[in-house]
Amino acid sequence: MAKPTQDDITRLNRYFAIESNNEFWSLSEKASTTQEQQRLLTVAFSSLYHWSSVGTADNIHLAELAVARALCISGSELSLSFAQNAFEHFDGEGADWIQAFTNAVLSHALSISDHKAQAAEHYQQAVNYQAKLSEGDRSVFDATFNTIPTP
Repeated sequence: MAKPTQDDITRLNRYFAIESNNEFWSLSEKASTTQEQQRLLTVAFSSLYHWSSVGTADNIHLAELAVARALCISGSELSLSFAQNAFEHFDGEGADWIQAFTNAVLSHALSISDHKAQAAEHYQQAVNYQAKLSEGDRSVFDATFNTIPTP
């Protein structure tokens, strides 16, 4: 096997970043067994790893949001660090769907970390952004948001 060129490596990193991200969002709406949660964590971290090599700052922070979501589903307080990084990067910047997701995931992470008042504030912000979403974006957002507990 020939050694891959730098272009090959870049192309493969981008391919695996996208594939991992897409698999993550499909799994995140239904991960309930331990095995599904482990797979969810694997693909979320895979996405972050590959985007860290070839992605923009937005790609990387969206991958951090995926990691935060996977950690939330697993009930890990480590989710808060990743959720805060993504939230701080996008706070007030980016499309409404990004604001909705970052607030929703941060709310969940704050709840897990027993910061109930802050969790409720971010949950309400997610609801506020949810109301601004187009029908298509809202459908995608709701598939995740409906699995996030109300603080």
